[in-house]
Amino acid sequence: MRRARTAAFGLLLASVLFAANPRDCVDLSARQDNDAHSPSGILVTVNGSNRCSEDVDGSECRFRVNALGAGGTVIAKQSGRFGGPIAPRGRVETKVFVVCDPDRVRSITVDPQ
Repeated sequence: MRRARTAAFGLLLASVLFAANPRDCVDLSARQDNDAHSPSGILVTVNGSNRCSEDVDGSECRFRVNALGAGGTVIAKQSGRFGGPIAPRGRVETKVFVVCDPDRVRSITVDPQ
């Protein structure tokens, strides 16, 4: 029984040590979701694409969505992350609500954190 626990711990430790780093593996993109309208903000669809050949923990793939106004100034931002694993060469999507004046938003960017 002790050997089984030791082996299981070793596998768990190896999976943590050799898991793909989300910042190195996941390409991010974002776009405003024009199907949703709210006077208190905008809904943004964030896509992640795993370009590595191993799983990435989506809950460790943190990002920040920036709503940019005239002149490229950040008028609002919201952090988020994906849930669950992202398969090798897989794609994921999530929605993030950014509280801001929707009429001032000119573009959207997303940055890894």
